[in-house]
Amino acid sequence: MNDLREKLIKSDLFVIAEIGMNHDGSFGNAIRLIEEAKSANVNAVKFQLHISDEESLKKAPKPPYFRIEERFEYFERTAFSIQEWKKLKSYANNLGLFFLISPFSKKAVDITEKIGINGYKIASGETTNLPLLEYINEKNKPILLSTGMSNWEEIENAVNVLRENLVCVFQCTSLYPCPAEEVGLNIIKEIDKRFNNFKVGYSDHTIDIHSAIAAYIFGARVFEKHFTLSKKMYGADARFSMEPEGLRNYVSALQFVSKTIKNPVNKDNLNKFNEMKKIFEKSIVASKNLVSGRILSIKDIRFKKPGDGIRADQYRKVIGMRLIKDLKRNQKISHENLEKP
Repeated sequence: MNDLREKLIKSDLFVIAEIGMNHDGSFGNAIRLIEEAKSANVNAVKFQLHISDEESLKKAPKPPYFRIEERFEYFERTAFSIQEWKKLKSYANNLGLFFLISPFSKKAVDITEKIGINGYKIASGETTNLPLLEYINEKNKPILLSTGMSNWEEIENAVNVLRENLVCVFQCTSLYPCPAEEVGLNIIKEIDKRFNNFKVGYSDHTIDIHSAIAAYIFGARVFEKHFTLSKKMYGADARFSMEPEGLRNYVSALQFVSKTIKNPVNKDNLNKFNEMKKIFEKSIVASKNLVSGRILSIKDIRFKKPGDGIRADQYRKVIGMRLIKDLKRNQKISHENLEKP
């Protein structure tokens, strides 16, 4: 794959399918997710790499969606081998997709380096883990930063650590699902103001497409969306993620909005409407049979399609003119039929 940094900087739209842990430890599911992401026309796929003993105590509080098994055991059960990770990375790259990983420990970073990933995405929960950020920054790969549970001071600290390799800062709200009133579109403009050397992204935790369209209009150009084969699948994120058809619609809508913004319209250039104007606009016609020599009044004219004669907006220039030939009812009036009295 070509350089991710260059691609991100130059892109007017870059979409990441956040597969995360929605593979549930199945290599086959992971392959299928990559394939479906490709069919949705995303630019990259992203996975999470957890090593339970390196990132968490066994008795650490767990999110409410871990009900059947402990989070510690879940991460152990769903782990891939390095060889499996390499195959997933190669498969994604061969399909033209960048391969990103969010690591949650230094050991996970070491594994990602062996995999040969294209770039790092810092998860919101790691934004204040400056030792991990410093370690990731040493790898000199493109970095994308999420900010879903951090204040401005914490974000600035992270940006200062990652500045050499940071490419994108995401507005993100770590609520699952995120309600409309917590999306934080205002933060997108503030990120652009505070960190204008980097791309602005939107990590979307809502359940639909609407906020992403608004985020693009507000200035976000990099998007991340959680992605699953089915909301009914087991796992931490599946029920908050988009299914394949939804992701295709998501990307398609963003592509449409991107195209509208990249192509400003000149309202005074009407060439494309020449035929439409003839079809839908109106010309000035005789309201009844009129004889030569008549001085035209408003009662003598009507306005009817097609619009290929004297347009209706020119009617004041016709009133008071003298006919120089007879006209029948509904006959279009032309300048050749008129003279000043």
